[in-house]
Amino acid sequence: MIRTVSAVVTAFLCLPALAAAPVNQATLEKYAKKALTRCPGAVLTMAPITDRVLPANFVAYEVSMTGDPSCTTKKQLLYSPASGQVILGNVIPLPNDPRPLQARLSDYSTQILKRDITATVMPFMMLDGLKAATLTKQTEYGPFSYHGFVDASERFLIIGMRGNIAEDPGKALLDAIGMADAVRRGNAKSKIEIIELSDFECPGCGQAHKTIWPLIEKNLSKIHFARLDLPLFEHHTWALPAALGARAIQRVAPAKYWTFVDYLFGNQEAIGKQPFDQVLKNFVQDHDIDWTAVEKIYHSPAEQEALLQQVERAFDNNVNSTPTFILNGQVLAFGPEGIYVTDAIKQALGIKTTPAKKTATSKK
Repeated sequence: MIRTVSAVVTAFLCLPALAAAPVNQATLEKYAKKALTRCPGAVLTMAPITDRVLPANFVAYEVSMTGDPSCTTKKQLLYSPASGQVILGNVIPLPNDPRPLQARLSDYSTQILKRDITATVMPFMMLDGLKAATLTKQTEYGPFSYHGFVDASERFLIIGMRGNIAEDPGKALLDAIGMADAVRRGNAKSKIEIIELSDFECPGCGQAHKTIWPLIEKNLSKIHFARLDLPLFEHHTWALPAALGARAIQRVAPAKYWTFVDYLFGNQEAIGKQPFDQVLKNFVQDHDIDWTAVEKIYHSPAEQEALLQQVERAFDNNVNSTPTFILNGQVLAFGPEGIYVTDAIKQALGIKTTPAKKTATSKK
């Protein structure tokens, strides 16, 4: 846990304190639009929050995305005129009583999440008086932490993506979630970068692998593609072991990694009917991969901790569902059967898209 807190705080402290230029609401709206999930036809609205007290040192806005169920959302945007710092996420009022901050934060988080939570607040201040906060719960795979900030007044917990108004929020997102463990294919020099965050047990991810992956694979010479694990382990029983198995195969026999990915997405129903350890061992032996080397990585506590931290970073930056596709820094809504992602990729590639035909039930 100490290593997790230190790594997160180091990353937060590395955010440059760029000189803040005058910013109007239109500039903030443009930032929010790039930082939020993109949907066809969705409408973004933003209004200053003036009817209640909010975090110290920030101007606050209510941001809403409406029009499409795939990306309907409501968040708060905090902007610091002094530093240019922007946080897009949720502002949570803390109990205002005499108890120490960590006690208030632990108890309140436990009530909200309905799980025993241990809160840690770093003693030193960051930009604009923020302090890094970590909320940790125990899971069957070890401690899992959510990260956020407490404002200078110590009255608010802030959870969300952090950046600077002078920087591209798409780049800030990729820097924050970390791409060191992504497995890449295609043309590394291409200006079209697609990142997939997926869960091997997720049915939608299996569907995406059947419908979206063939389009990407066909155009790999024009695309810089990367895949990152996002196992939703509290909802899917074998998602995290599968991600660990894939990591192990990628390290031991990288040429077989994508074969394993195809196998997992193509056999989700059958895989769920047997212990995943046996599934992995059968695949490794059938493909002449060194089981001893794979097993060592697969059962490594350090690898499991690193994978949990990868999930933490995604969650901390508003990426908490699968499949998630990011095209040139823009998170895309999946859409019915992946149609929004498919259309966005085709547009980036210069491939003409065919408007969906209206059905009798969709007419009004």
